[in-house]
Amino acid sequence: MIRKWYMFLFLCLLLALSPANEGLELLSRNQADISVEVKGAVSEPGVYSLPAYSTVNDLLALVKLQENADLSTINLTTVLKDQDVLVIPLKSEQTLISINSADLQQLMSLPHIGQVTAQRIIDYRNEHGLFQQLEDLKAVKGIGEKTFEQIAELIQL
Repeated sequence: MIRKWYMFLFLCLLLALSPANEGLELLSRNQADISVEVKGAVSEPGVYSLPAYSTVNDLLALVKLQENADLSTINLTTVLKDQDVLVIPLKSEQTLISINSADLQQLMSLPHIGQVTAQRIIDYRNEHGLFQQLEDLKAVKGIGEKTFEQIAELIQL
């Protein structure tokens, strides 16, 4: 009788730890919402709620862009994280490099930013999410106060 009871407990434990239950748990975690702030060249700046793992493109489907919005430097496939801030730039004569969406080549076009530092910026962005303010760039190894001052007028979020 005791042996049957242990077998029953063992089977219950196996069912509780089965991959099907892991899938249900993962599914429920994926349904959590994130909050992302949008500002800049949008008609209604503010905080928008989206499903987890939404992209910049998903967010842009919810906002109305101003006529002079410049999406040329924004990576539409970037996956957003909770509490990210997305600034939609205005079209201007001087195109600033977006530290939140620029690719390796665009970052390397900045003075004193070589391939290694440009890759560190991308890696930092992928690991920590979008930069919240320009000064956050100084957290990237290789970008000190002097380098930041030299590129500050050439970058945007």
